[in-house]
Amino acid sequence: MANLGKKWICYSCQTKFYDFSKPEAVCPKCGSNQKNAPAKSRAAKKEKAVLQIDDDFSGDQEDAPPEDLVEESFGISSARAEGVDPGDLKMDDFDE
Repeated sequence: MANLGKKWICYSCQTKFYDFSKPEAVCPKCGSNQKNAPAKSRAAKKEKAVLQIDDDFSGDQEDAPPEDLVEESFGISSARAEGVDPGDLKMDDFDE
């Protein structure tokens, strides 16, 4: 296949053509020189999007009701400490 040179697309009429390795790339349809083409504008860089996540476990406990109100609403007189046997249940009762 013959060397056709560089392939061009005319900036004014959008015609596709080869320059046949000539020093000047001139459009065969409209006659415009491709060296006179306006500079292409570059796309602006996009800024990276930052995703804001609400932290459910933040140190602020303003919305939580006081423990006295929770105990009164459930009828709990006093909360048991963890690992304390309630007295009337034996460890074997939990297995069944």
